[in-house]
Amino acid sequence: MEKKTQIDSFIKAYQIKLNKLIDLIEVNEINNAISTIIKTFKNGNTLYICGNGGSAATASHMQADISFFIRYFTKYRPKVRSLTDNVPIITAVGNDTSFNDIFVEQLKGNFIAGDSIICISASGNSENVIKAAEYANNNGGHSIAFVGFEGGKLKDVASIAIFTPNPKGDYGPIEDVHMIISHILVNYLVTDEEFLSLK
Repeated sequence: MEKKTQIDSFIKAYQIKLNKLIDLIEVNEINNAISTIIKTFKNGNTLYICGNGGSAATASHMQADISFFIRYFTKYRPKVRSLTDNVPIITAVGNDTSFNDIFVEQLKGNFIAGDSIICISASGNSENVIKAAEYANNNGGHSIAFVGFEGGKLKDVASIAIFTPNPKGDYGPIEDVHMIISHILVNYLVTDEEFLSLK
């Protein structure tokens, strides 16, 4: 019984922590992100997504949702690419040049003006993600950041920053919130008349 009480207390505390972070989600910045993504697709451009570790999983999940979920409910075929999924390229660049270049090297020769990138980083200080955002900004694109903790450098570099502060340094809830934001974006798109009108 004592162990059950301990587990119950932990779960309740985690729920409270997560609910507090959800309440801090910046609705206006999500609005800006959605508008940018719709504009990207409307112009026939590509949405790129990147992140490390758990954020890499979120990037891959987001591509799956946009590629399949949206295609399942609409006739539109958005161009979306997660930069976390090509292991040979990631390991080649990481080994031969620098791990800091694993995303930006994939953008070179592919990213064009009007494209957008979602950069996911709990700390906002991952150099490879920051470089990807800077590359997008410097090449006529748009950068959208999902950040937590204190926001890091990425919060200031990105064109749009969805910032959920969590100064205690607990990665789990921040990554949970980023996945929730991803689902908000995707689920909104299949209800938006402007997006649904795209061919």
